Amino acid sequence: MKLLWNPVGSRLVSKLLTWLGRLSNTRKFERVAAFAGIGSQASQEDVFNILQGYYPSDTQFVVLPVDFSYMGAGNPKQPYLDQLGELRQLKRDPVVGPRIHPFVGIDPRREGFLQLAKTYIERHEFAGIKLYPPLGFSPLDERLTPLWEWSEAKQVPIMVHCSSGGVYFRGKISDVIWPDKTAIHPRFSRSNDVWTDHLSDPAGYRSILRQYPSLKICLAHMGGHEACQAWLSEPWPNHLSQSNWLTVILGLIKEFPNVYTDISYVGFQVAVHPVIHALVRDPVIGKRILFGSDYYMVHQDVTEREFSLRIRSLLSEEEFRLISLTNPQQYLKKA
Repeated sequence: MKLLWNPVGSRLVSKLLTWLGRLSNTRKFERVAAFAGIGSQASQEDVFNILQGYYPSDTQFVVLPVDFSYMGAGNPKQPYLDQLGELRQLKRDPVVGPRIHPFVGIDPRREGFLQLAKTYIERHEFAGIKLYPPLGFSPLDERLTPLWEWSEAKQVPIMVHCSSGGVYFRGKISDVIWPDKTAIHPRFSRSNDVWTDHLSDPAGYRSILRQYPSLKICLAHMGGHEACQAWLSEPWPNHLSQSNWLTVILGLIKEFPNVYTDISYVGFQVAVHPVIHALVRDPVIGKRILFGSDYYMVHQDVTEREFSLRIRSLLSEEEFRLISLTNPQQYLKKA
């Protein structure tokens, strides 16, 4: 990772991975090399310039920054508030600004996080809030209560990581405060990567939504590819309905008026396409599905254009327009 922090090191790693790909006759190494190359760009504008090249010139993008400051893996190379400042400047740019809808990445462990969200959304035209609980906090953390209250009142959209795997908390699990005020829930005393998956469980949002029923929230990734494949292949007895994350998300969508999900990252897998196709056609669920790619994470598996064209070829023009334009416009609309 330190090699990737400078242009020379990034080129060396990219060449090594490309060579390994040719040696092993697999594209996986080349994709990882491309992923590394994007991540080592000098600025967020440089990353955006790569991304926009995969789409028509009038495409608009939701930008989802994440606050990694409290995940126990060391300090970010660029402080998070500086990253937000850079993104704020991009939003002011007369060319880039109209094409991006930045969110504010929030962590309840950051002092003044609610005021930070309000400032960027009310003064700097940011579009919503991003939460990534596996970084070491529960969505049931009572420190988030004023955030739920304000977001519901203002209809500010929230985007939440909701799949197993991904980035996770690297510190001591005993430092994660559980809602019952104890340091760690005894049922989940496993390794960090396994334990933190529980923090992404969509069932945790049911009590929040019952208290704030109009909260506008997207439970991203459709619960993850494992949940989608189980939803496809397994019978639906009570245990599956209660534990399958996709089933839980679909239940929340039907129960509450402003719950959404998206196809980001999980949509690259052809095995999941029948799930997407069926759900987009559902008269209720279809109105709550958002197109998304999870750039540039998905670049480890497919290119951005391949991802988007796979989805476009899967759906009719009306269905694709629904998830890529109509639904996102409704989701991003504030009070």
